[in-house]
Amino acid sequence: MTLLIAGASHACTSTVELKSEIQYYIYPSVGTNYDDVKMAEYLKTHLQARTPNQILSKNYGPGVRSVEVAISDEFAGDYQVLYTSSGYKLSARTPRIMIWLCYQFIKHVGHMYDSSIAIDDLPPCIFPEKSYTGDLYFEYRDIDMPTNKTQDMTELLCLFNMENDWGLWGHQLGRVLGNPDDGYIQMDPENFAKIGGMTRKDQFCFSSDRLYDLAEQFIVDQYGDSPDYSVNITIGPNDNSLVCQCPRCVAAGNTPTSATPTVVAFVERLANRFPHHQFFIPGYSTTYDLPSHVLPDNVGVFLSAMDYPRVLGKSDSPEAKAFFDRLEQWKKYCKKVYIWDYICNFDDYLTPYPILLVMQERIQKYVEHGVKGLFLNGSGYFYSTLQETYTFILSELMIHPHLNVPKLVNDYFRDAMPHMGNFFAAVFNSLERRAADQGKPLPMYGGMDDALNTFLVEDNFRRYYDVLVNAETGEMTHREKVIYEKTKQTVSLSFMEICRYHGIGKLGFADFVDGKLEPNPEFLSALASLKEITEEEDLVILTGNESAAMDHMDRVNESGLYIADYENECALWIKERLWDDNLILNTPITLRRGDIRETTKMLTDAVVGISRNYHWGWQIIPQKNLVIEIPVDKARGAHNIQISFLNFVRHGMAPPNKIDIMVDGKLAGTLKRDISDEYLEDGEKVTFKGRFGMVPNNSLELVFDASNTPNVAIDEVFVTK
Repeated sequence: MTLLIAGASHACTSTVELKSEIQYYIYPSVGTNYDDVKMAEYLKTHLQARTPNQILSKNYGPGVRSVEVAISDEFAGDYQVLYTSSGYKLSARTPRIMIWLCYQFIKHVGHMYDSSIAIDDLPPCIFPEKSYTGDLYFEYRDIDMPTNKTQDMTELLCLFNMENDWGLWGHQLGRVLGNPDDGYIQMDPENFAKIGGMTRKDQFCFSSDRLYDLAEQFIVDQYGDSPDYSVNITIGPNDNSLVCQCPRCVAAGNTPTSATPTVVAFVERLANRFPHHQFFIPGYSTTYDLPSHVLPDNVGVFLSAMDYPRVLGKSDSPEAKAFFDRLEQWKKYCKKVYIWDYICNFDDYLTPYPILLVMQERIQKYVEHGVKGLFLNGSGYFYSTLQETYTFILSELMIHPHLNVPKLVNDYFRDAMPHMGNFFAAVFNSLERRAADQGKPLPMYGGMDDALNTFLVEDNFRRYYDVLVNAETGEMTHREKVIYEKTKQTVSLSFMEICRYHGIGKLGFADFVDGKLEPNPEFLSALASLKEITEEEDLVILTGNESAAMDHMDRVNESGLYIADYENECALWIKERLWDDNLILNTPITLRRGDIRETTKMLTDAVVGISRNYHWGWQIIPQKNLVIEIPVDKARGAHNIQISFLNFVRHGMAPPNKIDIMVDGKLAGTLKRDISDEYLEDGEKVTFKGRFGMVPNNSLELVFDASNTPNVAIDEVFVTK
């Protein structure tokens, strides 16, 4: 386990070394049993890597703490800890479980008895204080976070990893068509959905014999045909609402919204062909509907928990009841129900997200309902604030769902951050309590307004941020300093978005000084913090992933916005100071759609929108029949208008086709985008500019020619001379 040996060596030199009189003798329960010998040597090697004291090669008598290691099924549970007269006996059903138990033992003795052992990089200890036999509630446990992206960390946390432990997972069926990076090589139209007489290459036809043949061959090529080797395989549609309506699919039972009949038939063919593999159907979107019959023993469901609100104490709500009713119905049709749950705000990886207490309650409910496996969908390869903390604690809760979460938080930060740990733990636990007390669902795709409405108390966050940015780092351990500096960097973005949320004023990004709008110093300081990029070698400490590249750690959200791009957009916005020339700065303007009228200052608050995040600086407005009324008294002398839009078609928003400038009821000009580049990426920001020559006397209006999306996202309206 190279990663943890290297981390341990560093940890020993970064703290005061306290020699211990304790000596350890580690030995296999059965000297002729390969697994016993292997795991006894494993524990010996990894304990030795964390202490300057020599691990004994034989028992020298009284005073030596002996540790017997056994891979066995001769007890009732999945693992067992026995306290003996001379030390311990550690038993586990499999070597994989034993690896986790070894590190729990190391953490236990390092915390309780032996201060020479480096334990600051290990999860909180849940090692029993007396003899204990334990069960693992879920046969499959997975957390999609950077910390769980190497086999070393996966095994240490007693988790699995879909990329290593599954054949196909999620929406990966397209892999059977060839390498998507090189362009799919199997582009036969028979493989794809037919809708309205058109072939849709973004969805599959599950009645296609050609698609089945490709899937069968893929499984044989990748995983063999031996009954001695088994993998989990998920087969499902692409992640959209399209359902094939070809004659064969419709005859099989497909509807315009449900592909369950053909997906089930497709999977059953594969399950019968490969009885040694375990197949799963996603219980999500177009395969949400139940099958019409009991499925083969090697077919289960991966049920999405998207519709189960992420809120504490509301498991009896109508939405929660509907989810668990569906879960119980699926259990009638298949032997294995796995849950796909969500532990991030996918529009903001960097603002702390207090999911622990909420997820603990959900895990307990899943155990009650006999769920066999649990996948927690997080930020994937991309760094999210304090993701190591969340991964460590959630992995423990998946083993022991009734643990004391605040204590786990305190225990983690006590070891990981000896100087600032109490402060971090207090903030962390206060966010958890706030989310619990509010009783509002945590946003899965939300902006700063959602965070402030559900768990962030702004005054508290500002105080927390002030302490964070002014902390002294001189006495911190190296590991602690890395965690501190990356946290300061990421929550600087959160602070900036709170300021941008307020716009102009003392709490905003800028305020008027002698009649001129100037950025607030705290905002500029936060912007500077975003440039403090964590050293690449320190990413190992934050993620446990030796191969982590910088771009994997610096995404802001699921849509692909980078921290560097956010910082660059904000820096350019501040440098350009376009607000200086805006005649309608901080002036209310009217949005009109038929008889509906709305007044807003959001389009004149000097806050520009950020690419790839429709929450940050954008006002989303239905664009059909949209007219923007500009105050005539403020627009005197104006001849230029500029507006930026967000192109996010998959979220139902795109720039209009054009905008007519109407002065006193007459056409005076047109706003259009620069069409020198015809291709427009999803998530891209687009600027429209136009000029008019007439001076308005009674009215200045912008009349929208709507595009084919229902909404338009606007950041600012600039009216200049």
